[in-house]
Amino acid sequence: MSNERDPVLESLFAQAKTELSENGFGEQVMTGVEKRRRNVFLGRIALVALLVIFELLLSAPIQNSVGTMTEALSTSLIDVETGWLAVAVAPLNSVAGLIGVLLVGLHSLYRRRIR
Repeated sequence: MSNERDPVLESLFAQAKTELSENGFGEQVMTGVEKRRRNVFLGRIALVALLVIFELLLSAPIQNSVGTMTEALSTSLIDVETGWLAVAVAPLNSVAGLIGVLLVGLHSLYRRRIR
């Protein structure tokens, strides 16, 4: 509304104005961002390449061996007669369940060692 400025206020702003010293922090942050962006991009490319390779492998004769391996992993460890108990323990009562529990346990131990 008015073009007049308070001289006391302007002098306070002039005293508070300081130049920031450049210590390379901004450059370090931007270098980290660029490195992360490059790693994410390469990771995405690798994931797409793995998916294409996996699709090609499954269309090859190796599909029979994958089917055999799937049957072997779904083999029950303990025969359970009770219907509701068999349903309750079905995820863990197989070779795949046992391998899964072992891998989760190893991952947990690894994470505890790293922290």
